[in-house]
Amino acid sequence: MKLPKTSNDDSLELKMTPMIDVVFLLLVFFVWTSSFELPEFDLPGSLAELPMGAAEASSDTPPVEKFDEIIIRLLWQVEGTQIMLNGQNIDRMSELKDRLAEITSLGVQPPVIVDPDEKVTMAFAVQAYDAARSAGVDRVLFAAKPE
Repeated sequence: MKLPKTSNDDSLELKMTPMIDVVFLLLVFFVWTSSFELPEFDLPGSLAELPMGAAEASSDTPPVEKFDEIIIRLLWQVEGTQIMLNGQNIDRMSELKDRLAEITSLGVQPPVIVDPDEKVTMAFAVQAYDAARSAGVDRVLFAAKPE
């Protein structure tokens, strides 16, 4: 009597390379199609309307004025550097700080752009930056000149 063979020469072979390729392609697909920005509906908007009863109660408070951006121009002159805040002449850095503090006390945080002339020293531009930061402004930027 012949005994059956116990070893199986036709063993099942599992190939890992195609499976790794598929997993990598799925990973690349999901990374490319995902969005890392906040959805627009989660951001606060100014288009929301107050309920009917709340509009009568809050009519005594003035509405908050919207600011797009505040530009601080530092103009070099022979007699000294001139400070311009959105086109208005400012005499001292302390006055600049006070005006920016008044704007931030309204509850708005517009970006402040410091735009110095080429001949204005970096120390004076940094003083304007420090005045804006000490007034409570969150975003203070420097203007870049195209070459």
